Amino acid sequence: MFPSPSSRPIALATRHLSLATRLLPLAPAFFVLLLPLGAFVPVARADKAADHLARGNALAAQSNWAAAVTEYRQALRARPNLAEAHYNLANALNAEHDRPAAIAEYREALKFKPDFVPAHNNLALALRASGDPAGAAAELREAVRLQPDYSEAHFNLAEVLTDTGDLSGAIAEYRLALVINPGDARAAAGLGSALAKAGDLDHAVVALRQAINLNPNDVGTHLKLANALADSGDFDAAIAEYRLALLLRPDDAAARDDLGLAFEENGDLTRAIVEYRAAIRSQPGDAAAHHNLGRALEMTGDLRGAAEQYQSASRLDPGDSRYKNDAARLADAKE
Repeated sequence: MFPSPSSRPIALATRHLSLATRLLPLAPAFFVLLLPLGAFVPVARADKAADHLARGNALAAQSNWAAAVTEYRQALRARPNLAEAHYNLANALNAEHDRPAAIAEYREALKFKPDFVPAHNNLALALRASGDPAGAAAELREAVRLQPDYSEAHFNLAEVLTDTGDLSGAIAEYRLALVINPGDARAAAGLGSALAKAGDLDHAVVALRQAINLNPNDVGTHLKLANALADSGDFDAAIAEYRLALLLRPDDAAARDDLGLAFEENGDLTRAIVEYRAAIRSQPGDAAAHHNLGRALEMTGDLRGAAEQYQSASRLDPGDSRYKNDAARLADAKE
């Protein structure tokens, strides 16, 4: 006699925990500020440096980064201590995916101009992408010390603190970014995500709704809101958000699977099964969706169908003991 699946609570861990871990996400978008040469440079050498800097800026504006690098290097031959040229060269090198060289050039820019706030910000982004969150946080703290109303640096610092698990620090920085720039949908979404991770689901929902009001077509924020609503037990509202996300991105298999879980947790196995099958059609190799479908089928009494799905999940992800155990438990149902 098989144990009743209804006696086993649905594991919320089965849900795809955060869209941000799937998207996203992505190398950070560097703040590109192309700076002209100031009038303080001696005339003869300044003209040469200024010409190369201007040509480099024009090439960078066309995304011709390799040629821009050449021009910026020429500008620096004319004036090696020109912070703006080091900075623009760093941006171009980063666009060329030469991050170590970009980091070196951001540092050169700051050696000659320590209060160069955008250079602190972009150096931080490069360090974060290189796996140095502590170095990134230090640069961003210096940026906001120098320019307290620099919302971009507050946002980036919040992101780095989220990376390191400092949720209280991240929440404070997201809030500062929103005070400075109330229309920043990214900061509102980041605040909502951090609050949800911290267990403050009520305030997370408020922040995520604010983010959606600012950017209604952001699929990721709809999914984050849906997950927060589901975690808080408001499955009807979660289902509505998953459906909105799927209207914007119909082929998102993970969102389809999450919608199935919300239906299942809300007691609607028929619709849950429909969504799990749709998720598998979109992504046949998703072991979690097969397992979720198997569980729902078992709860409806379709043991043969459940056994097939458990076995599929176990084949796709043999390292997950849940899949293996459930497949073994129902192995005889196919006979």
